[in-house]
Amino acid sequence: MDPGSFLFGSEEKLKKVSNLNKGQGQFLNQLIKMLQGMSGEGGGYGQAMGLLQDYLNPQSDVYQNFEKPYLRQFNEQTIPGLAERFAGMGAQGGALSSSGFGQALGSAGAGLQENLAQMKTGMQRSAAGDIMGQFNQLAGLGLGTQPFSYQQKPASAGLIGTGLSSFLGGLGKGIFGG
Repeated sequence: MDPGSFLFGSEEKLKKVSNLNKGQGQFLNQLIKMLQGMSGEGGGYGQAMGLLQDYLNPQSDVYQNFEKPYLRQFNEQTIPGLAERFAGMGAQGGALSSSGFGQALGSAGAGLQENLAQMKTGMQRSAAGDIMGQFNQLAGLGLGTQPFSYQQKPASAGLIGTGLSSFLGGLGKGIFGG
């Protein structure tokens, strides 16, 4: 106890108290290190969680790498296939400059973008579900309680406050005959 609190008292405070026994506390500390990828055992787990987090970011390299084969297929197969089909429709390649070819190409591109967006959304939902599943699973691994709680630490009057109160109380009894 500091001298100021001893003499003059202290205010009411909230005190953080651990609800875990020593083994649970050690387990929680190891779990936190593992999740942060700091320990040798948790490095792979940390990398896996990092990958899941990348799936939640639509600007991530994960999605650019995911899209590459679909875009390559579109450029190497879909566009030439459409061009071949429209080239066969008219003489001198005039059909390739028609609005029908542009519309077909635009429609195919929009379909590709729509399919990619749906796949990305599915991957994000799956990643979010996997992350939440991991947290739920880890939360149930033997802790069974909140790691800490708060207890109210009452105010204290201190030596001077207690003495002054006693003195004034005695003085009042003497004066008022109590």
